[in-house]
Amino acid sequence: MTTSTTDSPLQPAQSRILGRLGRALDWRVDHLQSEYLAGSPSARAELAKLRRALGKTAGSVPEVWEYTFAAVPEALQWDRDEPSYAEQAAHAALTLFALHLQSMSGPAHLHGVSFGSAVGHLARMEGRSADAVRRRFMAVATASSIDEILVHVRGLVTQLRSVGQGFDYARFADDVLRLLNPQRSKNVRLAWGRDFYRSDSHVNASATEPETPEQKE
Repeated sequence: MTTSTTDSPLQPAQSRILGRLGRALDWRVDHLQSEYLAGSPSARAELAKLRRALGKTAGSVPEVWEYTFAAVPEALQWDRDEPSYAEQAAHAALTLFALHLQSMSGPAHLHGVSFGSAVGHLARMEGRSADAVRRRFMAVATASSIDEILVHVRGLVTQLRSVGQGFDYARFADDVLRLLNPQRSKNVRLAWGRDFYRSDSHVNASATEPETPEQKE
């Protein structure tokens, strides 16, 4: 793969389409991010709580319920003794976002930039090992469980943070929601793969495709 001659991060898209979960999380992530970047001690404390819940089962850390469970629309909740797909997706997205934003001077939540686009841009950045990034991304695509997927995503998030590249965490939450559904997970991986190999000049176009039935759930 040819590397880029610039280390400039991708920029936000002008518009994007989100599902119900993404719309519910978007303003919360925006608020946390703006407060953190403004130096708010309370935002730092909230993000630290979310980081401590990273990798743990959704619902197992009561101190983050107000950020994760409270963000999920009632229509996406279950009346069962286990977290719903949406609650698991919210937990994954918010805890990874908290890791990503740590020590950043710019945004980790970047409107309209998909996870696949951000990682593809990372692979093309000057001085990066495109093969190493691609191997980690392929591990995401071939992982056999959602837990394994998120372990590999976490490794990529750490690399993205090191170069100051963010992506759309509201859209990512919608993607994780679909990944948890075996009938729809292949569509998410396909979209991430397409975005990974799409040139940077087309990143915004991919963020404005019409909402699919899966994204509305």
